[in-house]
Parts: sequence; C-alpha cells; structure tokens
Amino acid sequence: MTATNDAMNQIVVNVVRLARRPGYLLLVGAAVPVGVFLLFGLLLGLDAESWGGWVPFALGLVLAVPVAVLAVRRERLQRTTADIGDGPVTTAGGVVVVTGEPTQAALEEELTTLTEAMDEGRVRTARWLPRVEATQRALLRAAGGPVRAPYLRDDLRITLVAFLGTVAAIPLAILGAFMSAFALLLS
Repeated sequence: MTATNDAMNQIVVNVVRLARRPGYLLLVGAAVPVGVFLLFGLLLGLDAESWGGWVPFALGLVLAVPVAVLAVRRERLQRTTADIGDGPVTTAGGVVVVTGEPTQAALEEELTTLTEAMDEGRVRTARWLPRVEATQRALLRAAGGPVRAPYLRDDLRITLVAFLGTVAAIPLAILGAFMSAFALLLS
C-alpha cells in the first residue's frame, strides 16, 4: 500500500460524493421525459392500426436503455465507495513512529507504482474507446488493483457511453414526447 493508492481512493471517494446530487438530478431529468415519451408512445401504439404506430414506443425504449444502464452503474458506484475512507486508522498495537523524511524504499515503491501506472496507460489494446480503457487500467494500477479499488471493476467505457446517451436522451425524449402528444391530439 503506497501513498498513491491512498490518494487515489480518497480522491475517488470525494469525487463520487460531490457528484452524487448532480448525477441524481441528471437521471431524474432524463427519466421524466423518457417516461412521458414511453407513455405517449404506448398510447399511440395501442390506438394504431398498423405496426408504424409502435415506432414512438420503440424509440422511447431505445432512449430508456442508456438511462437505465447509467442508473445501475451509479448505484453500484455508490455502494462500492460507501465504505472507503470512512474507517478509522488503527494499528495492531505498539507505537507508530512518524519520521519527517520518507525512507528510500518507500520513495522507490512510489516511483515504481507511478511508472507502472504510466506504462499501463500507454498501451491501447481496446477496439473502441482505447484511451478510456487504457486510462482505467492505469488508474487501477495506481490505486492498487481491484481489491483496493473495487469502484474500477466496471468498464468505464460502458459508463461513459451510458452517460452520453442519457444526456442525449433528454432533448430527444422531450422532442419525441411533444411529437407524440401532437399525434395523439390529431388522432
């Protein structure tokens, strides 16, 4: 366990805590228009005489997928970071001596950890979003592996695509809801 591991865990926990409310507001802000669009699409589909009436409902389902994926990923992240950084610092008995200068071995261990993380970040093997995947591997290495950083087990590329899909779903669902409401008024 190095200072880099501890710093990574503290930074991630604080970022997750800061993003808790905006993430919730984003999900609610996307779920409401998508839900209204789905409802109007369902009403249009039930009233339709052909399969074309179900297109708005199908589009609403497509918009609901990234919102649902982001909600699941957000909840999983909240659960995995809930207990990190809250525990008291304890020792196994004895006296802890803190010196003013770090030892040479500790500095070498930090340098090795940072070098390994940087080397891991340079290797891009993924077919889609390779920089995001390389960054996740580098962060995982800097944080001390999946045991010390359980919040990095999920693929960040899927979470990023779900986030972008959720942001895009808001205006698209509003537009679809208005168009569906207008179609319902005309029928």
